Amino acid sequence: MNERDESNTVKTPGATSDGQVSQAAATPQPGGRGEIPRKTWLVVAMVSLVLMIVCGWMMTTRIREFLKENPPEVYVFRKVDKREFIYAGRAVTLTDDYSNALAPTLVLKYGDVEQRISVSVANTDRPQREALPGLLPHEDWLRVLRMARVSGETPKTFLEKLDKGEVPDRLVLVARIPRPGSDPATWGSVWKKDWQFDFYELMPSGEIARYPRLGYPTTRGMKKPKDGELREGTWEYQAALQTMPQAGAIGPTRNFFGNAIAAANWTLPAAAFSGLACTYAIVFGLAPRRVRAGGGRSFRESVAKA
Repeated sequence: MNERDESNTVKTPGATSDGQVSQAAATPQPGGRGEIPRKTWLVVAMVSLVLMIVCGWMMTTRIREFLKENPPEVYVFRKVDKREFIYAGRAVTLTDDYSNALAPTLVLKYGDVEQRISVSVANTDRPQREALPGLLPHEDWLRVLRMARVSGETPKTFLEKLDKGEVPDRLVLVARIPRPGSDPATWGSVWKKDWQFDFYELMPSGEIARYPRLGYPTTRGMKKPKDGELREGTWEYQAALQTMPQAGAIGPTRNFFGNAIAAANWTLPAAAFSGLACTYAIVFGLAPRRVRAGGGRSFRESVAKA
């Protein structure tokens, strides 16, 4: 009886007479079925690293050349809250005209020139706002801005020079026109795609220039901006942001058409993918091997071979 039991006992390769797996058999064994060798992972990591460096260098070169040929237009703005001031040696005044209660206007006078601007967000339901000083009653829809293009300086330093009159500036008025019938008390993101913007500029020669009305930008990503809408990178776009809630915090989605990101073209995703592949290969290449009994074979393989 004992002999039969011993003859029917299946011994696992690498096991001792008392059934314990030996230390040598329990060590990790390379080259198991279905496993990718560590050397292969490291080769993939090295190749991916080289590709990432090459693509990254090409990407930075493309962006540098694009910015050299197309320097970005970055403007700083200083809000003007006064209703009366001097610009370019001429008196500027902004007064309210409520003679027509259904269509109130803001009268802009620049020297001898006059321009009437329709009030797009009236304080009909909020009469207490009319008692606010300066242009605060119209803050929901209007901005009077001194602006200048930054040239190789920090915005803070440039603003200091602007306040001292050391750099040439421009004076513009931006009017945000919300969708008719929208509640001015919710001047956040309500129907923002229906917003439109009017632009006026006080020219040093004494005229008031009025620029074409532009709509809120509705394109995003790499799509070409639509005609008649704000376009990122222009002074109109940057000035219109000042009229939006929280200085543009609830503003348009970024559009990369025709900018430095678009100039990078295929090099950007190629560099990103190569970096991801390199990280993936390093993690799997340096990961510890799984301990398997039977000299790297599974228990079923060991029994079949025995």
